Amino acid sequence: MRIYLQVQNDKTITDCITFPYGNYVEYEVNVIPQGISGGWFKFENGKIVEYPELKPVTRDEEIERLKERLDATENALLMMMEFNI
Repeated sequence: MRIYLQVQNDKTITDCITFPYGNYVEYEVNVIPQGISGGWFKFENGKIVEYPELKPVTRDEEIERLKERLDATENALLMMMEFNI
């Protein structure tokens, strides 16, 4: 399948369409990657590259991360109290 990618100066892909348009870059794929125009894919050396670390964190993911940090802090405090540190 032929797709056309809008690529920013930093190589981030910000749009993907199935018809030629303006300065969009033509690219051939079997399957369009889910989330390709979400800001965490880049077009480098003629290939689509995913950067998961650029993917926005959802609210639920952030809550889970904060709960894990809170648990670790509570455990550290309990250990300090146990050893009178």
